[in-house]
Amino acid sequence: MIQCPKCKSDSVYTKNTARKIAGKIGTAAGAIGGAKASYTGVQIGMKVGVIAGPGGPVIGGISGAIIGALLGAATGGTTGAAVGKTIDEKVLDNYLCNSCGYEFSTCA
Repeated sequence: MIQCPKCKSDSVYTKNTARKIAGKIGTAAGAIGGAKASYTGVQIGMKVGVIAGPGGPVIGGISGAIIGALLGAATGGTTGAAVGKTIDEKVLDNYLCNSCGYEFSTCA
């Protein structure tokens, strides 16, 4: 349990500012990268969709693009959050005491 070094209170809040910001940036970047990389998914989806009939290639292509963007967003968000967590822990004063308002880090 983390205690405030100033007032010794146990009522400490973790801000996670960098984790939140980096996670959002990573999600956006991952979605854009995933959408660009989904061109292969579109091609595969269209080929597989031919089996389903006339509308199959369109539906398969759209599905491939959506899946590529979602996978990219998930990967980017996870990576961004991990980078942000490291910044929170090593660089920023990530903790806020709810009792006295003191901001501090656990790093010495």
